[in-house]
Amino acid sequence: MFNPFKRFPADPTKRFYKGFLRLSDERVFKIYSQKTGNSNVQGVSGFDSVVRLNSTYLELVDRFYNWRGTWTLAGFFFFCLSFYVFLQPLITLLQDGFHSAALWIVDIIIWGITLPLCLGLYRMMTSEVFFSTYYPIRFNRKNRMVYVYQSGGTVLSVPWQELTFVLYPTKGRLSTQWTIVGCLTGDDGDTVTGAIPLPINVNWDPEDLTMYWEFIRCYMEEGDEYLPDLADSIAWCPPVEKQKEGWLFGLFYLSKQWFGRLGLMVNALQLPVFFVLSFPRWLVMLTCKIPEWPAEVAAACQPDENDPVNKGAEHNPPQVWRPMLGLQGKERYARTFAKERGAMDRIVARLKAKYGGQIHAD
Repeated sequence: MFNPFKRFPADPTKRFYKGFLRLSDERVFKIYSQKTGNSNVQGVSGFDSVVRLNSTYLELVDRFYNWRGTWTLAGFFFFCLSFYVFLQPLITLLQDGFHSAALWIVDIIIWGITLPLCLGLYRMMTSEVFFSTYYPIRFNRKNRMVYVYQSGGTVLSVPWQELTFVLYPTKGRLSTQWTIVGCLTGDDGDTVTGAIPLPINVNWDPEDLTMYWEFIRCYMEEGDEYLPDLADSIAWCPPVEKQKEGWLFGLFYLSKQWFGRLGLMVNALQLPVFFVLSFPRWLVMLTCKIPEWPAEVAAACQPDENDPVNKGAEHNPPQVWRPMLGLQGKERYARTFAKERGAMDRIVARLKAKYGGQIHAD
C-alpha cells in the first residue's frame, strides 16, 4: 500500500545519482588501477574522512557526511514556504466565502501543485533525522572485503577486487564536482549495477583526488610497511565512531578547509551560512543512532590486541579546531606539517621505487 509519508533515508549508496550505466561511458573520466600505484602522485591524503585506521581495517565517513543537515534545512525552509502557499487559498475561502467558481478552480490548481510538492519536501526534510549519524565504509585489508553500512542496519559486503573505481564528474551551473565511485558491474564487466560513492568530492583540479585514491589503494594493496606512514599522514579524525558529533565540532567541520589561512579567509565569508547550517546538523546528530556493525562484520574486522598501528579520534591533537580551521601558530604548524609531509614523502618514495618504470593502467 502506498504511504505518502514514508521516509527515505539520505543513504549515499541508495540515493546517489548514478549518471552513467556503463564503465565505457564517455562521462567516466578515468578508471583507477587497484594493482598499480601512481609513481607521479604528489602525496597521499585521507582528506579528513578517516574515522579509524589500524592494521585490519580502514573506516571512512559517507559521501553525505560533509554536508549533513543541508537537506533538513533546505527541506524545512521550502516545506514551510510551500505549505503556506497551500494554506493561503483555504484561508481566503474561509474569509470570503465559497461562492466564486473561478476562485475554486484557481485554488484547486494551486492545491494540485503544492500538495505533492509539500509531500516531496516533507520526505526531503525528514531524510536525515532518526536514521544513522553516518553510514561508514570499511576497507578490510586482511580479508580483502569492503563493507558499506546502509540504512536499517543492513550491510553491503563486496570483495575488494570485484569493485571498479572510477573518477566521475557531475556538472553544475557554477562548477564541476569530481568524485570517486566504486562500481559493481554485471557479468559483462561493463554494465554498472551498483555504486558506492567515496566520501570526498572536489570542485577544483580532479588530480587532487588521486592523492585520496592512492591513500585507499596503498592501504589495501601495499605492504605493512606503509601503514605507520598512512596513519601519520592523518592530521585528525572525526569523533563519530563511539559518540555523536557535538554542535561546536559540527560547526568546525563545516568550516574546515585544506588551504591554510588563505582558505580560512574564503570560508570566513561563508561563516554565517555554516553557522545556520550547524543547528540542523546538530539536530540530525541528536536524533540519529550511532551505527553498529553486525556481529559477523565486527568479528571479521577485529584488530590485533597489540596492533602497533591504530589511529582514531582519541589521538586528535589538543585544540583540534586549530588544524581544522588553519589557525595554528608557525611553530605548531611546522611541527604538524613536518610529520604529515614526512609520512607522505616516504610513501611517495616507495611508490616511485616500485612503480616508476611502469605504465599506469588508469
